[in-house]
Amino acid sequence: MTSSLSAVGLIGLGNAGLALAGPLASHYRVIGYDLDGGRYAAAQRMGVQVAECSAEVADACEVILFSLPTPDASLAAARSLTNGNMAGRLLIETSTVAPADVFQLQSLLREHGASVMDAAIVGGVHKLAAGHTTFLVGGSDEQIRRAKSVLSVAAEEIFHLGDVGSGMRAKLVNNAVAHTTMVMLLESATLAARAGIPMDVFYKLMARESGLMRPLTHRFGERIRDQDFDGGMPTANARKDSALALEMGRELGVPLFTLQASHVVYEMARSHDLDRLDYAAISRLFESWADVEFRWKNEA
Repeated sequence: MTSSLSAVGLIGLGNAGLALAGPLASHYRVIGYDLDGGRYAAAQRMGVQVAECSAEVADACEVILFSLPTPDASLAAARSLTNGNMAGRLLIETSTVAPADVFQLQSLLREHGASVMDAAIVGGVHKLAAGHTTFLVGGSDEQIRRAKSVLSVAAEEIFHLGDVGSGMRAKLVNNAVAHTTMVMLLESATLAARAGIPMDVFYKLMARESGLMRPLTHRFGERIRDQDFDGGMPTANARKDSALALEMGRELGVPLFTLQASHVVYEMARSHDLDRLDYAAISRLFESWADVEFRWKNEA
């Protein structure tokens, strides 16, 4: 055992729940519950003690983790837990939900003497099962202290991002990038295919540091961080290239949704005197629109 906890509860034994169960069960006695009893055989093979109801988990476990498919499922599970003893319990929501859903859980369980924090998972079920996931955590310092030993057995990194709900906000941002990038990749791959570019060549171009990674590592991680927009590829040239790509898409009959939306930003940059600066300078538009600042310091 890695702490004085007698048992850790796990509500939800689907793919993510079972992946989480592995590292947890190697350090703790894990008591699990799922509405689908068909999940129990696999859970028991991983060393999970299955419960007959949620209340049994509440009675036995000081720390309880949720791994459920929808916000409604989490809320229903929380209501079921209140049939047991929730006084002093800490619920850790690992399901992907909205911050407002976490607040709703918090409001419900506070009346029963329990507290709620969020620990959003980044990295997929394979990393989770191997104990190498990343948790994006929102909660108080006291909640983090209680949860850390439990989360650490499944984590390669834990980022405490602020109050309750902060972890879910960061997870939604992370997923927004991944999902938008997927559409952008498919648009570009379709354009490449219609233009006669072999898919293996397209993949190799994207996989290079000069492909997908460079906007992050160089432009965001260097130029925007340091507010250094001298030299580099001018914003005017980026606008020209995106216009040419859009024209090629029209010629080849390829819909380019994300590129069309992106091109609007480069068009706006023209009227903000950004044309001669590196195209990372479009960050100034977003800083102005949302009253934020992107500059940050390197970690020591």
